[in-house]
Amino acid sequence: MPTVALPRAMAYYYMYPFFRTFFHELGVDIVVSPPTTKQTLEKMEFCPTDEPCLAVKLLFAHAKELLDAGHRDLVIPCLVSLEPHNFCCPKFIGIPYMVQNALKNGARIHAPRIDMFQGKKEWQETFVAVGRHFGAPPEKVLHALDRAWQVQHRFDDALVEKKLTIIEGYRLLESGRLFGTEPAGAPRKPVIGVVGHPYVLYDPFTLDLLAEFRKYGTVLTAEMVPAVDARREVSTLLEGERLWNFEARILGAGLYYLRRGMVDKLVLVGSFECGPESVIESYLEEEAARRGIPFLLLTLDEHTGEAGLVTRIEAFMDVTPSRNPSHREAASLPITPGLRAEKFVIGLPTMGHLDVAIRSALADCGVESIRTPAASKEVLELGKLVSPEFVCLPFVITLGQMRWLLEHGATRILMVGGKGKCRLGWYAQIQDQLLRRLGYDFEMIIIDSPLPLRERWSQFRQTLRRATNNASWLRVLKALYAGYHKMAAIDEAEKICHRLRAFEQKQGTIDRHFKRFVRKIEEASGLDDVWRLMREFREQADSIETEDTNPVRVRVLGEIWVVLEAYVNMQIERLLGSSADPRVWVDREISCTNWFHQHIFPTREAVQRRREIKQAAAPYLGVEVGGHGQISVGLTALAKREGIDGVIHLMPFTCMPEIVAQNIIVRISQELDIPVLTFIITDQTGEAGFETRVEAFLDILKDRRDARLVH
Repeated sequence: MPTVALPRAMAYYYMYPFFRTFFHELGVDIVVSPPTTKQTLEKMEFCPTDEPCLAVKLLFAHAKELLDAGHRDLVIPCLVSLEPHNFCCPKFIGIPYMVQNALKNGARIHAPRIDMFQGKKEWQETFVAVGRHFGAPPEKVLHALDRAWQVQHRFDDALVEKKLTIIEGYRLLESGRLFGTEPAGAPRKPVIGVVGHPYVLYDPFTLDLLAEFRKYGTVLTAEMVPAVDARREVSTLLEGERLWNFEARILGAGLYYLRRGMVDKLVLVGSFECGPESVIESYLEEEAARRGIPFLLLTLDEHTGEAGLVTRIEAFMDVTPSRNPSHREAASLPITPGLRAEKFVIGLPTMGHLDVAIRSALADCGVESIRTPAASKEVLELGKLVSPEFVCLPFVITLGQMRWLLEHGATRILMVGGKGKCRLGWYAQIQDQLLRRLGYDFEMIIIDSPLPLRERWSQFRQTLRRATNNASWLRVLKALYAGYHKMAAIDEAEKICHRLRAFEQKQGTIDRHFKRFVRKIEEASGLDDVWRLMREFREQADSIETEDTNPVRVRVLGEIWVVLEAYVNMQIERLLGSSADPRVWVDREISCTNWFHQHIFPTREAVQRRREIKQAAAPYLGVEVGGHGQISVGLTALAKREGIDGVIHLMPFTCMPEIVAQNIIVRISQELDIPVLTFIITDQTGEAGFETRVEAFLDILKDRRDARLVH
């Protein structure tokens, strides 16, 4: 009988009954890697980078164990979407590609894809392809799929009915006794809700966490709540139906237990760097505080020690429920709450120079706005004081900007939304919750993409009317058109700066012109002014004396906010442009205008370029993982053939799409012989160390260029 091997990690803990049934129906034996041991943890080095969360590293380790045991057919599913209206976390989407790019011994990764967001037909073909490899005809594969879903649903129902954990259910499933066992007896007090990803809760590295809590009473977990009930709880949140699938199940179960008074305490167990957890954490903490129920966030990693874990559990179990349920106190934080006045004043966090265009459009609609404070240490601290622990830096700084704006007279905050694979779409809702917890009274206006028009145009139109204080449509359209041209002019001027910094005789000349240009664009009163200023800037640029410097070309890519925010990326473009030896020509394709052309009002050139980037990424990452993850991979793969000497990859700490990309870029760098320097940006990133690494990288590029010239 042919055999396929499944790592005991990630999807195994959610969908083992599905894949066990699917392969058995095809006549294929499925082997699961042994439980995690200390030796397994040592094999996490198979993961090429340090940034992925523990769940990803464990999957790499279990894959390595299977490979070392001689297995050459591994199944690692690509879970894009398990429901029609949401996605899975980017790590579930990208993990088969991450492992595939780390292989060097000819083993095969079977990566069947489930993508309910796109319907059924396309992703089912990926299962047919797997079945074809094992000699099964399409009709047999489709029958196996139907049977697999039936067993998975029966399994999930059995866990609810009998109050079993996933691991207890797996044991009974293997023994053939699952569907005949008796329902659970009455719970003993206290009742402790312990929710979190099963690949954290039930992996041996957590030192049998549930056993510790069961010493005190009955433990209820997320899988003991019917999926429909968990979804119903999440649907009470704004756009809750679009929350990531597995995280929605965890959050919904926690809310279910809290709102029905079924638990005396609630614990959220997560792993270090888990991105989606930073979103659901705030909702659970808020609800627990409202109900007066003690809440514990327990974050684990491979270095978590048993003694410290037991001590934290003991201390938590000594906490008594609050007699006066209320929101978490925030009196210790230095705040000056701004109460919402009748006056209509908008503030907005920004990215690069985007606020220039938006504030201009608002002014043309007759709406007063406040200039957004640039990212700074002060703004960072304002956001950091109240942000979830493992949320990414863009969240922290934009939250800090919101606080500053509210304290300086804003009565409305305008923020982007859009629920997808990246956390960005959830920023506004969590930030709204945190700001209200501090006592601010304001209106959060969340603006989402109008596409697809049939589904989203009505809501987009209403939001736009709110943001413009019910300005006429003619006025709004004219304002947006003018604002767009300001944005496009600034982005075009930056491209000119990228090139001229590499050739100007007197370095810094173009930067002085650009700074004045941005100020004038802000003050421009109409399109004629914008076009005139753009002509003048080009003329100034053309008049700058240049020299033949033979520069190296460096492509800057990564997560868009970090790429465009100069304070956060340590002025990387100015730093590169100021290099005297070698001189540097920066290639930075990511911009607000480019994003607008690809996603809002597509142009032929932008769509064609995006297609080209995706095609270049396909051999390494054949699916979009959210944010700019696939674009980072594609732009790196294209770099050498497009005359680029080296790539600088920028990403905020814990950014899920870029973590996937970074992992894969390691192979691209080696395979295509293109140097790559990755910066993981945090609030602790130091300027001196940053500059030293850039200088060393440029020395490498210079030596490679000189060696080519010699030969």
